[in-house]
Amino acid sequence: MTDIKFGNNLYYSQSWDLLKKKVITAGQEEWDSIWLPDHLSGIPGSAIDNFFCLWPVFGAFSELAKGKTLGSAVTDPYRLHPASLAQMSMTLNHMTGGKFILGIGAGEGMNLKAYNIPYNHAVTKMSESIKMMKRFWKEGGNVTFKGKYFQTKNAFIMPKPISEIPVWVAGNGPKTLELTAELADGWMPFGSFPNLYKEYRDTIIDIMKKNGRDINNFTFGHFARIFINDDQEKLNSFFRGMKAGLSMQPKTLKKLGYWKEEYEQIFQDATGFSSEEMSILVYDREDTAKFDYAKLAPLAEDIPDELIRGSGMIGTKEEIIKKIQKFVDAGAQHFILELQHGVSSRHAPFTYFDATRIISEDIIPIFKESN
Repeated sequence: MTDIKFGNNLYYSQSWDLLKKKVITAGQEEWDSIWLPDHLSGIPGSAIDNFFCLWPVFGAFSELAKGKTLGSAVTDPYRLHPASLAQMSMTLNHMTGGKFILGIGAGEGMNLKAYNIPYNHAVTKMSESIKMMKRFWKEGGNVTFKGKYFQTKNAFIMPKPISEIPVWVAGNGPKTLELTAELADGWMPFGSFPNLYKEYRDTIIDIMKKNGRDINNFTFGHFARIFINDDQEKLNSFFRGMKAGLSMQPKTLKKLGYWKEEYEQIFQDATGFSSEEMSILVYDREDTAKFDYAKLAPLAEDIPDELIRGSGMIGTKEEIIKKIQKFVDAGAQHFILELQHGVSSRHAPFTYFDATRIISEDIIPIFKESN
């Protein structure tokens, strides 16, 4: 039977004391893993820009939450040379007793454009980065790598890891899925839908089989924002937010069958991007400041309520359990959940610490017992 696991993604850092309290709490609860984003700033429009650097923070986490797996959700192949990324991952592998997962994706515009960091040729750079890191972890020294974008000559990263370092790739584009199947040890798409999740998962499995890779040594993750509450007004507000967010994802709408030809001009007028150009890699806050979100209202209004209510990790405890089961049925093995709850007592009885306790005590055990 598949061991279903759950990770807590501690999204942003209001203060070190609060982040420390969150990780100590997670370390005492039933979470299997603890994750952090590798952000310089927040997703445009979120008004959240407080982020500690995950690499030194994870060093502290390895002591504050001993025994828990730690993971990056996610880094990218641009800001750090693969040798530096390999060394930091190796260090955390030692500090956690072999319990570190390197999550990597094609990158996000808000971490790149404003800092003048080139982000072209994303998939090729990610491929070369993963290949080089795995060479260092396996060989340790005298590594000569001749890529198009990254090169080394008789280079060393020592000591070797005490165990294999899993690399999980985020994303669901055709090229990214192919790279995932060929090189990665896990997959962690963000905010998918059960039917699309299964379709993408099957694609990865097919490519892995063609390449002779062992599916049993691969983990299918699922990254999702989660909001538990029993106040229908608050839930409805989150559902509306999900609809608005989905209207900014034309490729997903096309896959789901909810895209109309007339949307193309509306979308371009509202964002300045075509539906095929649009991705989180290409825009930052300078771009979003020019977006006319009101023009996207027809797209959001046409998205069926049942699509959002049936799949988004928003709802009562009982509803969340059913939604998680849908993804388990679609093949998900490791859930990375980002709690959307405030810590203030005004959010009671569903503060962040209430929600993490509910998930730990009332939701995670159900999937441990049934699997």
